[in-house]
Amino acid sequence: MQDFTYILSLTSPTFILILLGFCAVRFGFLAKENVRTLAWFVVNVGLPAAMFKALNSRSFQDILHYDYLLIFGAGSLISFAILFTLAKLRGKPLTECALFGLGGSISNSLMVGFPIIMQLFGDAALVPFALTLIIENLFILPLALALADTGQHKSGSFLTALMKSLPQLLKNPIIASIGIGLITTAMDLHPPGFINKVIDMLSVTVGGLALFAIGGMLVGLKPKGMMVDLGAIVFGKMIIHPLAVFCMIILMPPMPPLFQHVAIILASMPMFSIFAVIGMRYNYGGLCSAVLLPATVVAFFTINMVIWLLDLQ
Repeated sequence: MQDFTYILSLTSPTFILILLGFCAVRFGFLAKENVRTLAWFVVNVGLPAAMFKALNSRSFQDILHYDYLLIFGAGSLISFAILFTLAKLRGKPLTECALFGLGGSISNSLMVGFPIIMQLFGDAALVPFALTLIIENLFILPLALALADTGQHKSGSFLTALMKSLPQLLKNPIIASIGIGLITTAMDLHPPGFINKVIDMLSVTVGGLALFAIGGMLVGLKPKGMMVDLGAIVFGKMIIHPLAVFCMIILMPPMPPLFQHVAIILASMPMFSIFAVIGMRYNYGGLCSAVLLPATVVAFFTINMVIWLLDLQ
């Protein structure tokens, strides 16, 4: 087993940057509205550039790993189903059950996972990272939104709600960049050198900005009064999700160790930050916002423990 202090030396910069962002907003050095601008840049400019670069610089055969899509997708779906069922057994309405499932099955891969796996594995991790985003954005998120909409009677049926959610997700810059990267790689097309330099410059901005923005967005969240619900979602995301992915890795045909490690580590991330925004859409903004703070605090311990157990040295 590797030295735990070595693991902390790899992961602590991630959480220090989150803490810096939190302190900057908490003590008034930066307005929370400005943090949202940083987050917008990361999600809509920096990460799309990094995704395109990762995919366009590899051969098409190196990118398509159906085993990873199946393993991570099945593990995420299992975690979703467990949290959904637990909420249903407690008498929660369908919309809230869908949000429980979403909170327990979709990671903050973009803004917390990305810097950590880059620190651990470098550019080699970008292919499984992109495949993870495909699962999260084109499978888990549409499923949750369709169930939540159905619960609020916004459409006649689950299938209708699902079909309505997909076109909006396809407009997401992250998904668009993955699509363009796959198409250009399949056609062996590459941008000219000066465009590549622009893409490189944008890509290197992502890690620090993302973590700083996450810290700033945690300011003002109040988890009091909802401890049972918060505890269930946090346990689902931080424990059940990585365990479900791990079980699928054991049960399914083997895939490269790097892909296994990236899958487990990304599943160990707290839920994605726009979980709060989605909650507000369905009048559950208080619950979905409050869970981000304890999940991020717990993540410091669980992520380090997962990396230690994986013995990556």
